[in-house]
Amino acid sequence: MKKLLPILMVAAFALTACGQSAQRLNNAGNQAFQKQDYQAALAAYQQAEEKAPELVEPHYNAANAHYRQQNYHEAQQEIEQALVQDKGNLTQSSLYNLGNTLFQSEQFAQAIEAYQEALRQDPDDLEAKHNLELALRRMQQQQEQQGEQQQASNQQEQEQNDQQQQDEQQQASNQQEQGQNDQQQQDEQQQASSQQGQGQNDQQQDEQQQASNQQEQGQNDQQQSDNQREEGQSDQQQNSQPQESQPSDQRQEGQPKGQPQRAYALTQAQARQLFEAAAQGTKSLEEYLQQVFVVPNPPPGKDW
Repeated sequence: MKKLLPILMVAAFALTACGQSAQRLNNAGNQAFQKQDYQAALAAYQQAEEKAPELVEPHYNAANAHYRQQNYHEAQQEIEQALVQDKGNLTQSSLYNLGNTLFQSEQFAQAIEAYQEALRQDPDDLEAKHNLELALRRMQQQQEQQGEQQQASNQQEQEQNDQQQQDEQQQASNQQEQGQNDQQQQDEQQQASSQQGQGQNDQQQDEQQQASNQQEQGQNDQQQSDNQREEGQSDQQQNSQPQESQPSDQRQEGQPKGQPQRAYALTQAQARQLFEAAAQGTKSLEEYLQQVFVVPNPPPGKDW
């Protein structure tokens, strides 16, 4: 900014005690402003505003003091108040100063409007033209920068969305894979349980079959034992029956050829003695029978 904010030195006020007091305070503020004591100048200007609120000059000069302290928001408020109360003497300068204040606040579109209004008041104001061109370039740069930032923001947001989508897809894929692994594990457990159950069933069937085989073997053994017992009883019963003497082709010494052997029949006393001896178990019945029927020295055959 080439042009300094103008400081209006108030030369005359209305001849009233209030006006004279506001004039003295405004002049005191101007003196402090020239010494670059902007805080003291601002205090004097604000006191002048309180003494004569209708005056334009204290607001205009207070805006300059705020501007030098880079209090652009307060400077804008003071200069806008000066424009409201101005009767035309400070309008062009106030618009120019307002453009400068908005420019520093980077409100370039509003600053351009203020400079344009100042040029309407004074088309020959070269400093207003210069500042207008600066404001136009800065606004273009600001728009380009905002566009780049917006594009970068959109790109970043798109990347975040893509990343989020990838993360969601990856998460869904992981969940699906986990579900498949869980299902496979469940299937394996189910299969192992089925195999275990089948093995237990097979083992139980084997045990049952083995028990059945053992029972059947026991029955067979029992049947065989019974058969053997019956055979033994049959043999014993057969042995207990008296044997018939069989003819023999052998001839004993002293007998003619073809003469059958003779055996003596048991007497009643011998039979009784035989059964008593069999009851006592001293000898087997077969031995007694042999003893009875086998005669060592049979009588000689009849001489034919």
